Amino acid sequence: MLNKIKLSYLLTLILFIGIGVGYTTLYPFDLTIKNHEIVYMQDKLNNEKLAPKMVIIPPGKGTIGSENFRSFRNAEPVYQVIIKHAYALSETEITFEQYDLFCQTTKHACPNDEGWGRGQQPVINITWFDAMAYTEWLTKQTGHIYRLPSEAEWEFAVRAGQSSQFWWGDEYKQGLDHCDRDLGNCPKGSDLAHPWKVGILTANPFGLFDVTSNLSEWVLDCASDNHFNATGNHEPNYSGNCSESIAKGANWLNAQPYVQHSMRAILPKDYISYAVGFRVLREISE
Repeated sequence: MLNKIKLSYLLTLILFIGIGVGYTTLYPFDLTIKNHEIVYMQDKLNNEKLAPKMVIIPPGKGTIGSENFRSFRNAEPVYQVIIKHAYALSETEITFEQYDLFCQTTKHACPNDEGWGRGQQPVINITWFDAMAYTEWLTKQTGHIYRLPSEAEWEFAVRAGQSSQFWWGDEYKQGLDHCDRDLGNCPKGSDLAHPWKVGILTANPFGLFDVTSNLSEWVLDCASDNHFNATGNHEPNYSGNCSESIAKGANWLNAQPYVQHSMRAILPKDYISYAVGFRVLREISE
């Protein structure tokens, strides 16, 4: 009888060890992001000038989407995404200075700045195709793969792996990473009636600026009415209408009740607006 009990315990122990080894093999990292240290990288272009400054986004588990957000229902249902591999995302939205260099080098048409200035202003009035052309140029210039982020990669990064509505919590905070001019008390430079210069507000814990506002940002995914066909991982969702794409997040035109990381606008890929821009992703080899 004693031998049978010992054998039973041994088999149970082996089973638990097997489960633990299997879990470690599937997810060989801590899915909870704690005490993240920001790490930067920046490639050189062929002319020795610098590509956009990038921050490393760590693997982890995050929340995508929201429910019952005012009249918007296309960010449902909420789901958990698993990011298995690190990637890099541009610290800020791509600026006119960065995009103009691309235009000058390739003879690509330069977009209109609406009289708001170029330089460190985020580039506006660019289509999804323009954004893709810029990433393809960066890839050729650096020898590394640049592209637009998927919706899941974008939202995981801007939320900094958090499950709250914003990277800092569930309640909106005026002036932290968005300015609602009707409320007043905007930080200097973000109180004008147009997009502000990149990087003047507070970065999220991953080191990304202007993720709660400034511009909505193009992503790779085809248009979809909701998250029911979401992949659950970093890959873009190509199951929808691929003549249209998604611009993620709020922008400088949005009043406070309509500001959320989960916001998504369905737009034709040739659409241009002074409220839509983009940031770039660089893949990191394992």
